[in-house]
Amino acid sequence: MTALTESSTDRDSPVAPWLRRTAVTVAILRYVIPLLAVPLIPFLIANRVPLLVLLRPQKEFLLLGGGQLRVLGEPSVALLFAAYVPLMIVAIWAFFAVGRSYGPALRRGEGPAWLQRALPPRQLEIAQRVLAHRGPFIAVLGRIAALPPTVLAAAAGVSDVPARRYLLADLIGALAGFGIAVGAGYALGRAYEEGGVWLTVAGVAVFVGLIVLLTRWIRREAAAVPPEPIEPMN
Repeated sequence: MTALTESSTDRDSPVAPWLRRTAVTVAILRYVIPLLAVPLIPFLIANRVPLLVLLRPQKEFLLLGGGQLRVLGEPSVALLFAAYVPLMIVAIWAFFAVGRSYGPALRRGEGPAWLQRALPPRQLEIAQRVLAHRGPFIAVLGRIAALPPTVLAAAAGVSDVPARRYLLADLIGALAGFGIAVGAGYALGRAYEEGGVWLTVAGVAVFVGLIVLLTRWIRREAAAVPPEPIEPMN
């Protein structure tokens, strides 16, 4: 894989150099911070759920936060949302800017090595195909499903999706995904109080099952679109 030089990126990129550098820095942090937080999960999951959401903003931890809010009265929804914003909204939009900056290189498989690892070509292809088939609205469903938002945002940046339309759809999806996860956690906390652990387990199974079904539907939608031809190398 040929490394992309700064000069060629500057010529090809529609994004201002300062914005591209900022977006790349944020995207790298979005890739690295959750990895560094893995050893802290056992401690944070019991004592500092908002900090855990800040470092690893996954649905299961939002679910846990909602459950603790119901059972313990904390953390607050505002605190959970403040922890959710940096890596699940701001950093995801940075991936959109990175995708727009490195679009031609990513399509040819010639992007920087770290970016190719963060955006596996197969996942990027699936995201591009479903965007081509369903448009920016898929960002809303993708946030609720288990489709990686970093990959979907980068795919939108690589494609010709208008930035405002996609980022607005992604914001709506991020708010919906947050609300659904925290709300489901709150409901499961109530189920635990009123019905015990088995009712809670059943509720978690239903929640996960719905996410899996939605994710499979999105992948089927992507499979229904013929792949685009790869650009020839210069």
